[in-house]
Amino acid sequence: MTSTDNTLLRQRCAVLVVSCDAYSDLWQPFFSLYHRFWQECPCDTYLLTNYAQPDFEDVKPLAIGEDVSWSDNVLAAIDALPHDYVLLFLEDLMLHQYVHADKVYNLLIWAMDNDCNYLRFNPSTPPDKPYNDRIGIVSPGTLYRASVVLSLFKKDVLRTLLVKGENAWQFETFATIRSDAYDKFYSTYHDYFPVLNTVIKGVWEYNAYRAICSLGIEPSLENRRVMNLKERAIWQGKLLRSRLFRLVPPSWRRSIKMALTGR
Repeated sequence: MTSTDNTLLRQRCAVLVVSCDAYSDLWQPFFSLYHRFWQECPCDTYLLTNYAQPDFEDVKPLAIGEDVSWSDNVLAAIDALPHDYVLLFLEDLMLHQYVHADKVYNLLIWAMDNDCNYLRFNPSTPPDKPYNDRIGIVSPGTLYRASVVLSLFKKDVLRTLLVKGENAWQFETFATIRSDAYDKFYSTYHDYFPVLNTVIKGVWEYNAYRAICSLGIEPSLENRRVMNLKERAIWQGKLLRSRLFRLVPPSWRRSIKMALTGR
């Protein structure tokens, strides 16, 4: 990587950690692991808050005011950023292994050089068509085409996909349909950001909490508890259902989900 490339990337792309003040108890463990496992992050990092102005090393708080909705908050945040691209992180997705920093850097440069609209670094829903050995195409009509999880968006495209009043789950459902109007949507074949999904419906996922503690981080339980046994069983059932659903061809998944859930 050259100093020119570094400067250009920093000018054009930002990491936006989407959060709100109600989840401020996650910020310390999130950024402790973020800085430990992605020491060579080439972009400026912003934390979306409501009113809080936390002081974390190399993190710029972006206080947008009242917590209206997930989409309202993200719209306000991206309008405050001068960059062309944003890589969305969520505060409850915590790194637990080292990031493939050079590979991520090269993919970010590739995405900007090729005027991509979207590049997902977490292939929980894999691409449905090949492009090269690292990435594939995410075609219109596929499920979770506009997933927010560890995804790079061209900011102008993200702005058109966001509708005020929608929460994150509604965004992933309805913005996915809206994204069909755009081409140049891609996903990696491999997971470049090894993260733990730590908080489910406001409580710590049991195994993720234990894993975080094993890394020497002790999250506060003052305002957030760990899943009880019943909740853990329900969550494991949902994970199993999700794994089984991945056996369905990608082009069928959206229509099957809509038939089963009505959305």
